[in-house]
Amino acid sequence: MRICLRFHMCRIFESNWAEKILSSIKKHGEVIAVVSGTMGAIAMMDVGLDKSVRILKERFVEWINRENFNVIVNATYTTSLDRMLADCWHLSRKINLPIIGIDANSKTIAYWRDIRELAECISNDLNFKLIKGVDFGETFWMDGEKEYRRILAVEPEDWILVNGIVVGKATERDVIFVCKNGEILEIKGASIKYHGLKRLGRIDIKNAKIDTVRLLRDKVENRASLSYLPKNIVAFIDHIGYDILRFLEEGICCAVVIGDDTTTIVGDILERFNIPIIGIVDNDRDGLINGAKFSPNSIILKVENDDEFGAMVFKRVFNEKQIIKGDFESIKNKILKLYREIIN
Repeated sequence: MRICLRFHMCRIFESNWAEKILSSIKKHGEVIAVVSGTMGAIAMMDVGLDKSVRILKERFVEWINRENFNVIVNATYTTSLDRMLADCWHLSRKINLPIIGIDANSKTIAYWRDIRELAECISNDLNFKLIKGVDFGETFWMDGEKEYRRILAVEPEDWILVNGIVVGKATERDVIFVCKNGEILEIKGASIKYHGLKRLGRIDIKNAKIDTVRLLRDKVENRASLSYLPKNIVAFIDHIGYDILRFLEEGICCAVVIGDDTTTIVGDILERFNIPIIGIVDNDRDGLINGAKFSPNSIILKVENDDEFGAMVFKRVFNEKQIIKGDFESIKNKILKLYREIIN
């Protein structure tokens, strides 16, 4: 039996359950362990499993549908069991394979399709409770020209991210997006962050990637120090840091980062590789991670509007390219020159 073991989010690694689950699943067949998502990948590196777990560079659903597996085991450590159940149920609708979900926090295993026997073996191995996977029903519907999408497993105070951009904060457990012609008209059960909606622009709400999180990552107890050979290449990262692993493959020596939370997240990731950043912020941080650290020499510039100053840097320093040749000192001096222009 060929088994895909997918580790989802950070806490499955931080809780030290990832290695235990991997060892257990290996008893039942050939196992390919993967992690998708930047924060999960970094958490995996922090616990030293980079030789055992493969980092996916694309969406899990796109990758798995091209591969040849008999079953998916989806392992996570959630704040509520519903989060694991909802995640696995979404996968079951997009992937024509049996799925076994493991929530190491509630010590529960659930299964979808005809895979009970293997699920029962794994639950016995781990001494976890076994339940049958649930069906959450319809989550997308239309009424005239309006589109509606219900978000599952939401908890009040969760941040709501659409395609990586924070667009609001949940105030209730029932959150429903209302859209028309690609524009979000309303988010029922949430307070809206209009700055995020403006940045998001028009979207396909049915297929958009929507996440709800209290924190992307809490304070890290065990932080990896990773070897890295930089080149004279500089990256420009504007409000979404999901591409940071791709930039690392390019060999960047530093990054210019726009946005409060993106600066915190990207700076914290790059600290493990001893790569400094130049962060452009305007103090509207949402607080998606705690206890961030930056590499020495990093600088943070506070401006009145980070979007406007970021656009200026992108045009005048980067010539509207995401990656350019350069080094930290030369890029820093060019940006500081622009910064002095706007504050004088």
